[in-house]
Amino acid sequence: MPQRARTEVPELPEILSMTADPTTIVEGDKTELRWEVTDANATLKLAPLGLAVIGNSIEVAPVVTTTYTLTATNAAGITFRDVTVSVVPKSADAAPETPAEVTAADWVVATGNLAGEPSQCGTLTSVSADPVTGQVIAGVAAGGLWSLGDDGSWTQLGQGAGSDPIVNRPNAVVWDPQDSTRFWEFGAYNGVGAYRTDDGGQTFNRLGDLDHPEFLSFDFGDPLRQTILAGAHESSKFYRSTNGGESWDNLSSKLPDGIGWAESPLFIDEQTYLLGSRNGAEAGVYRSPDRGETWTRLFVYPVVGRPAVVESEHAIYWLLDGQQGMIRSIDDGLTWNLLTSGPGSGNSKSVFALPDGRLATVGGGGVITSADQGQSWQQLGPPLPYDPHGLTFSASLNAFFAWHFDCPGPNVVPVADDSIVRLDLNPPAAATADTSGASTTTTTG
Repeated sequence: MPQRARTEVPELPEILSMTADPTTIVEGDKTELRWEVTDANATLKLAPLGLAVIGNSIEVAPVVTTTYTLTATNAAGITFRDVTVSVVPKSADAAPETPAEVTAADWVVATGNLAGEPSQCGTLTSVSADPVTGQVIAGVAAGGLWSLGDDGSWTQLGQGAGSDPIVNRPNAVVWDPQDSTRFWEFGAYNGVGAYRTDDGGQTFNRLGDLDHPEFLSFDFGDPLRQTILAGAHESSKFYRSTNGGESWDNLSSKLPDGIGWAESPLFIDEQTYLLGSRNGAEAGVYRSPDRGETWTRLFVYPVVGRPAVVESEHAIYWLLDGQQGMIRSIDDGLTWNLLTSGPGSGNSKSVFALPDGRLATVGGGGVITSADQGQSWQQLGPPLPYDPHGLTFSASLNAFFAWHFDCPGPNVVPVADDSIVRLDLNPPAAATADTSGASTTTTTG
């Protein structure tokens, strides 16, 4: 009888070493991760970057102290080994790499007359600024939208005759890029998910029966704004409307198992959608080429927040969940480049382009900006007074706004609270009135 061929069973891949050189860096510097693995054919992945790696080294630039874990997998199984890179902040008197912008000496309270407004869990949940006009709008949980006036006070929107009351916990506002009087508000809880205004916020119309959205994305190539994508708050539900929000199709059954919270959709064109998710075994960035019928996972680490689309670069930027940096795509989401420097701290889900083209987000306890497509970052202005839930920029006011909210807590925007803070760029050195209504003297520096 012929003898059966023996099947070779591979041994577990052994990670002989996993090191960082150096193991401690100053914020903004890089370190090289190096490893040695016995099986040259093993599949290697590096967490928390969600990155498949080849060779035996990679450069990274964490902004906060980070533990990197290398996994090696073959037919016999998986092994892992980790190394921690410690990050120390830059010295306060260190010379900046680029000339610092002139900013106010510190962030000032901008909550103003919103303090004391009735609310619910979440209190003051969002601040948004129109990228064209610079209008600043704050969202109060169950208390609607409020517009910032020239005198620093806030005026409630939606007070026109026949307006539907905004009763959700506002997550954000999306502005129509071609008509500043048209924008959409959306938020979770209380059974009413999204609203639209065509008169600058005097009146709002509820958009169908959509409930609990986290983010919306629109087809702005259509002058009627008929197609809207919606990802749900802390859920794997995904919706699409093709009639401007009058009705919604639930496309959740088309999504892969394990996608997690499918919160962040992005409309690319009539056929192509992107969807970012987190908090799931198969979370990451997904792409559909057929209007949501089928999906392919194209980045394997969770993402968070609404992506920034920079038309001048034909680029998409997305923050990684867990404060692990950012990714960039220049081919409508087919491939992604991991940016190993930059955002690495804070709860903020905000990344956006400033009027001069720089990216801005939160990192290292303050505002950071990048003028080279996320390859390097510089601190801008003084540290933030707290870890914010979001960051926005008003072009007309030339000012950043950051905010935080409380949940659980008293069902009122806290009195004398710094729920909203403001940082002005190129402010006058003379005494001015801050947005809380008190007089203050700012200095340049």
